[in-house]
Amino acid sequence: MYSGSCSQVGKKMDLKQLQYFVVSVDSGSLKKAAEILYTSQPHISKTIKSLEAELQTVLLTRKARGVEATETGKKVYEHACRILMETGKIQNVRGNRTSCTLSVTSVLNNHLADLFRRFYTEELKCLIPGQYMECSMKEIFQRIHRHTAELGFVYVDMRQMTAFLQTLEYRYLEFAEIHKETPLLFVGPKNPLYMETMVTNKELRNLQYVQMKEEQEALNIHLVQGTDDYRYYRSHGQIMLTNSREMVLKLVQATSLGSISCGLSVEEGEREGLRGIPIRGTKNSIVFGYIRRKRDGMSLAAAQFADYVKKNWNM
Repeated sequence: MYSGSCSQVGKKMDLKQLQYFVVSVDSGSLKKAAEILYTSQPHISKTIKSLEAELQTVLLTRKARGVEATETGKKVYEHACRILMETGKIQNVRGNRTSCTLSVTSVLNNHLADLFRRFYTEELKCLIPGQYMECSMKEIFQRIHRHTAELGFVYVDMRQMTAFLQTLEYRYLEFAEIHKETPLLFVGPKNPLYMETMVTNKELRNLQYVQMKEEQEALNIHLVQGTDDYRYYRSHGQIMLTNSREMVLKLVQATSLGSISCGLSVEEGEREGLRGIPIRGTKNSIVFGYIRRKRDGMSLAAAQFADYVKKNWNM
């Protein structure tokens, strides 16, 4: 009787165990997973340990700076993702929805937000449920995985494209390119480079910056060559991070701080008295596009929106 009771409890906990495990692997941290799932870190740890006990194997290696999947854990992660994805499909069927939903997530990009607004109001006439969320690259991956978003728009540094595509393959996702972007240095009148028509990496080393946190992570742009140098500048206070676009615009306009961006257009910068200056050697070095689940067909609304973005991006 006792073992039967335990078995029933285990079955009830299965999906939660898998969800907690997948989110922990995705975020690389039990603490971050707890924040994402609105629960406590001890609860996350206890739930994953119960999964490890049921499977009689170690799934996560606990380290000082977070967690990572063991070799066995990586295999379980792949199966867990598929199970959660299929469960999401079943829930959608159970919901008996008579109309589709257009659910889009994106890194910060004012132009895309405007295209979504126009498409939703002018093409769809607001007749179906819609959702447009801006968040970090990591959160976009998670939302696509959990079927809470159908399309995820991201920036990819060309230098990181191979690794990016390998990550997508591992997660059963695919990427469609929309446009190639050139990152710009935005500066105000108080910046010494304000009147320049082109800047070099050497000149960038002498500046201090304010950067959008999500954009910085997505672009993977280093203000000097190499990750170690970038971390050095971060540790010496030459880069301020924020999640407020308004903060970036006002600080760049009123101080000598600069900001490197793809999501901010030259026209938007000019309205704030800023200049967008090309960086030598970075023309078309950033690819903008969307990721989607490889094994799922796109809904009609999502397919129409993707096509709308491609046709109207340069207009």
